[in-house]
Amino acid sequence: MKKILLVDDDEDNRSAMSDILEFKGLSIVASAKNGLEAVEQFSKYTPDVVLMDIMMPEYDGFYGIEHIKNIDPNTKIIAVTADQSVETQRKLKEMQQNLIIFKPFDIDTLVQMINE
Repeated sequence: MKKILLVDDDEDNRSAMSDILEFKGLSIVASAKNGLEAVEQFSKYTPDVVLMDIMMPEYDGFYGIEHIKNIDPNTKIIAVTADQSVETQRKLKEMQQNLIIFKPFDIDTLVQMINE
């Protein structure tokens, strides 16, 4: 069973996604509300997959992605964002962040991305 770290600044989103993903047979080992917490939780739980919101206050998803990849460059990180701006796309591309799903998304598509 894949161990997931769920990162989103919206507590309701974290709770709903956690419930749905666990219903789909995945294990949410930890959650975080920003990029800094994500790095701390990643170090503590070493999940198989990180679902990383991008636009968050204080420490955004770019911070989380960069620092988690510094810890383990092979970590599977899926950027989960509603922001489809050119700037965000450019930054994700520069970070070689190729796994991206845009909100609102189909949950089965996300589960497939996690399991691939």
